Amino acid sequence: MSEKKLVRRRVNPSIIKKVRVWSKGQFTIPADMRESLGIKEDMILEVFQAGRAIVATPEKMLLKELASSVREEMEKSEIDLKGLLDGLREGSHEYETD
Repeated sequence: MSEKKLVRRRVNPSIIKKVRVWSKGQFTIPADMRESLGIKEDMILEVFQAGRAIVATPEKMLLKELASSVREEMEKSEIDLKGLLDGLREGSHEYETD
């Protein structure tokens, strides 16, 4: 089965939009997508390649996810912000590797 057919089965074709690529690789994100994702003028996006796809996410989304992850780990380990900062300043911490 071709790659194109696999993608079409996973993604509802009615949500696929076509855009033109202009000079310097620029294209316009459709207004309804910008609105639903909260993308505003001059907002920074994180862009990366995933296979033959380009993925763009609002930068603040990644920061929120990172902050949430750190908060969860601190709560799990019963560490408060003051304790974390004090430990970093003192250098009394150990690093774990996977």
